[in-house]
Amino acid sequence: MHVLTAKRDGRGRGAANLPAPSNASPDSRERAMTGSTPYVDNGLQHAALWLVGPDMPGLLNLGATFVAERGGNIDKDIADKFGENAVIFMSITASPADIARMNEDKMLLRDKSGCNVKFQPMSQPTVPPGYQELLHGMDIVTEDAVGLIAAMTKLFAEHGVFVVGHTGERRVVPGPRPRVEFGQKYVVMLPREFDRYEFTRQVNEQVKRHNGTIKTPLQAVPGLLWWWT
Repeated sequence: MHVLTAKRDGRGRGAANLPAPSNASPDSRERAMTGSTPYVDNGLQHAALWLVGPDMPGLLNLGATFVAERGGNIDKDIADKFGENAVIFMSITASPADIARMNEDKMLLRDKSGCNVKFQPMSQPTVPPGYQELLHGMDIVTEDAVGLIAAMTKLFAEHGVFVVGHTGERRVVPGPRPRVEFGQKYVVMLPREFDRYEFTRQVNEQVKRHNGTIKTPLQAVPGLLWWWT
């Protein structure tokens, strides 16, 4: 699994010329022109954008420009290439009016990019019954192995841990004897009835089987959980 994270300024190969809608909010247009960090308040909404289709120079820039010119801020993005195709995901924050405009204009992005485009506005965050409100995260690095993610997520499921975010990356560490590592980042919700000691013990056992380390132990992380509308 190979994960690439783009810079928030949206720079990519090539150039994009998607027009900024005239009815985007004035402060949104100003942010798009100046590149300043938008002020975050409770009036903002989240959305997700996917592009899936033939890869080409400037594809990431097309998506980032589409979001920026409509007042959106990219909170997180993942881009990857599979053969001749590319997959791009962006988590976006913007005003409800700008989110609505992006949703209306998504076909412009489809026509410009030649990709399948899905744009999904999100609702206010909710917490499932029986779970703690705080999000928790942990980072793990081990030797690469077949079935590693399956083994870890099985352990999480057995303890009722709700995985709401996961990224993983396989990488070669150079040296006299190059080795292959696999890094994982988990964001989870914990059940209210949770045996932290036993969970941590079993995670440590699993990690040690693959000569790994827990880079960041299970701890609360700031952020909001957004569910699909």
